[in-house]
Amino acid sequence: MRIIKKYTVKEWKKFYNIQEMLCKKFDVILTDHKTNKEQLVEILKNINLKNTNKGIETFNKMIQAFGGSIEQLTTELDKTSQNNIKIWSDEPENEPKSHKSKDQMNLEKIWGKRK
Repeated sequence: MRIIKKYTVKEWKKFYNIQEMLCKKFDVILTDHKTNKEQLVEILKNINLKNTNKGIETFNKMIQAFGGSIEQLTTELDKTSQNNIKIWSDEPENEPKSHKSKDQMNLEKIWGKRK
């Protein structure tokens, strides 16, 4: 007959490296182990209408704050003129093609000449 050793789940997790050896030498009993069903029942007991309402209110506040920040970003982008935004692939219209900008030359060094 093997000796019975009792551990809590937390203690048992500390023995991760030697769990297999302990199981071969001793009968191991986890004292506070709960099955999935027991854990689910415990969680459901803690949920009540007051906690649920509080969670929903917090979630609503987060969604409203996110919506407000997106709305602010959208208005800022609408105020920005599209002509002021430089697009790397665009060639300047007023500059002759023989005089390439410094940026354009750097792009050609990196990516090669466009065909």
